[in-house]
Amino acid sequence: MSEEVEMPSEIPAMTLEGVVLFPKSMVPLRIFESRYRQMLADVLVSHRMFALLGLDEKAACDTDAFEPPLKTASAGIVRICNKNPDGTFHLLLQGVRRIRVVDIVREEPYRVVKVEPVETVQSQPEPETRSELTNLLEENRELGGEATEEMLKFLNPLEDDEVFVDLAAFVLCKETLRKQRLLETLDLAKRADLLVVHLREENERLRLLNDYMGGLSGDDFAVN
Repeated sequence: MSEEVEMPSEIPAMTLEGVVLFPKSMVPLRIFESRYRQMLADVLVSHRMFALLGLDEKAACDTDAFEPPLKTASAGIVRICNKNPDGTFHLLLQGVRRIRVVDIVREEPYRVVKVEPVETVQSQPEPETRSELTNLLEENRELGGEATEEMLKFLNPLEDDEVFVDLAAFVLCKETLRKQRLLETLDLAKRADLLVVHLREENERLRLLNDYMGGLSGDDFAVN
């Protein structure tokens, strides 16, 4: 988790709708477009890195721009890559650091962007915030949410608050816009507070859902 990776100033990029990658998180990807196959071939013989950019959906609707990217994203490193018989690839990309897209350098044969690293403002969350996050994660697990026993066993021993918050946000926040907002919030204490708000809302939703489902009879389930 402490690996330091030198970040190129220009880096290949994929731009995908509804995708938000956080540093240290891992995402599986299937590579099938010819441009991305070429990109992957090139990065695998160099630094093994590319940026995973979210699509700016509003800009995509309002302009004729080609795949306009959100400016804050993460660069990742290919950890595992397997080629399939049909020429496609399955890979595991791990985020290495936040970046800001400064410019699009070129589009052919695949997108390359100029980036600058984005640093977290290390205003540490209050101790009670970390404690509340831990309790909310446990509550989420008990309510049948996304938190699992295995996830809690991995997260709870982490001493680095930034890694703890980022990984919890990546796994538990499913709304793209909210997840992007968490990625863009550079002040760590504010990022942790936003995650607390999200988990409270999610746990309350699960609690109401469980109460409702618990009040239904077998006949009610059949009707629904």
